[in-house]
Amino acid sequence: MINWGIIGAGNIAARFAESLAQVEDAHLYGVACRTMEKANRFREKFPCDQGYDNYQTLLDDPAIDVVYIALPHLYHFEWIIKALTAKKAVLCEKPATMTAEEMQTVKQTANETHVFFMEAMKPRFTPAYRRLKELVAEGTIGTIKQLSTTFRRHLPEEHASYHYLPKQGGALLDMGIYNLAFIQDFAPAPLSAEILASTVLDNGVDTYVYGRFYQDDFEAFIETGFDQTKDTVAEIVGTKGKIKIPNFHRPESFVLIKDDEETDYQIGYDIDDFHSEIDAVTQAVIRGDLEHPLMTFDDSIASIALSDQLKQLLQQ
Repeated sequence: MINWGIIGAGNIAARFAESLAQVEDAHLYGVACRTMEKANRFREKFPCDQGYDNYQTLLDDPAIDVVYIALPHLYHFEWIIKALTAKKAVLCEKPATMTAEEMQTVKQTANETHVFFMEAMKPRFTPAYRRLKELVAEGTIGTIKQLSTTFRRHLPEEHASYHYLPKQGGALLDMGIYNLAFIQDFAPAPLSAEILASTVLDNGVDTYVYGRFYQDDFEAFIETGFDQTKDTVAEIVGTKGKIKIPNFHRPESFVLIKDDEETDYQIGYDIDDFHSEIDAVTQAVIRGDLEHPLMTFDDSIASIALSDQLKQLLQQ
């Protein structure tokens, strides 16, 4: 049995804990919060062995095998490094780091400590996404020529938390990381980038980004923002057909369009959108792996490097 610890007790941690309870070989051992009162409230909803009022105390507990880091973006890198140094396997919410340079340091630290690490990118572990990848790998739609991704939600500042803070806010890192990971998974490398449209507040926080990546005759589009709600969808266009994926950040279906015919694939979750990812990490830790092939160190580095490219352009 693999004992999990959770650092942070917000909404995403609650959804994670609910799913973890249904994963074989996994047990929620403890949760760490800034106060014991908050830890105890979390434990009332999601029973576990221990509560901690200090993140480091959880990392120092020898009973913990792997930690799920569910803190705001700015604190991910610090606690990833501390967890790896404490010899705890790590699953960290996206974006795992703020820059590719930080992610390179994570990879180096994990290799030096011989401890598993993965950035949480749950779409890649869903049955629908895995089937989609199989079809693309089999050449069903031919050579990929274009990707388009839209993830845009209305999130006014008065209803947000860290989303509008200068050091860690912005749509690109919060929602757009799903777009970037999708593009990274199907695109050639390296890619050049350009900003087609954007809205950036006076404090430097991006609330809307429409960008294009390209290489030779390939191009990929990212549209993300807090300014309005649009249908969340990705599309892969190949030389022999195309695939449309609604809700690509948590897919349960997609449509294959080829030879003027549409084939609708309805492939639901095993349990929920977290379950397959948690199970994959649990089994990887049991095996003693250092990374998972569906979301490797280099995948995370390449994804956040695309963000770095766009952020640099936004600052010009």
